[in-house]
Amino acid sequence: MLTLENIHTYYDRIHALKGISLTVEQGEIVTLIGSNGAGKTTTLNTISGILTPKEGAVYLEGERIDRLPAHSITRKGVCQSPEGRKIFARLTVQENLEMGAFNRNDTDGIASDYARVLTLFPRLRERLKQLGGTLSGGEQQMLAMGRAMMARPRILLLDEPSMGLAPILVEAIFRIILEINSQGTTILLVEQNAQAALQVAHRGYVMETGTIRLSGDAKTLLKDPQVVEAYLGF
Repeated sequence: MLTLENIHTYYDRIHALKGISLTVEQGEIVTLIGSNGAGKTTTLNTISGILTPKEGAVYLEGERIDRLPAHSITRKGVCQSPEGRKIFARLTVQENLEMGAFNRNDTDGIASDYARVLTLFPRLRERLKQLGGTLSGGEQQMLAMGRAMMARPRILLLDEPSMGLAPILVEAIFRIILEINSQGTTILLVEQNAQAALQVAHRGYVMETGTIRLSGDAKTLLKDPQVVEAYLGF
């Protein structure tokens, strides 16, 4: 469904991604794990069109998309829930969700997805008229994911959804990720919580300083001595 071929992305003169290649098959959860600065967020931002690679190509179901503007990539069904949530703090929960559908004009479909999001995140239903900036960290993460779902993604890019959350909320977020995937949405998940990510993913890639160091079946990576030592802490 999604293919990155030899991607090189720069920030000015800083070579952030150094030949990244990966694939995501339809229906999968694929995770990118790695330490801070490894290039995980840069990879997602390159896929979604926020950054443009200097070399290489990104394909969605065989169509090259890395030269398209970000809003066009979103229209094709590649939707991102960004690191740090980045909700609209001065808009209500309802208005934030409506913003997720700004690229759409299918009224019935929007209404259906709105109902779906509130079923996935019942906490948001209780806070529809509340300003986004007054929500707890966990609620803001739910809102960021719900807003991305309102774009009706074919592939959902999740950037650090568990960051800064209490363990009980982390469990809830990962249960919702599994539920979203079971309903047919393909997911590319960036996470520092490597153990949780590999437990829900089908496959994984381990990133270090802009390169892919390891890749494979998620359960195999969970047992890999290099992954255990570097990222799992046991």
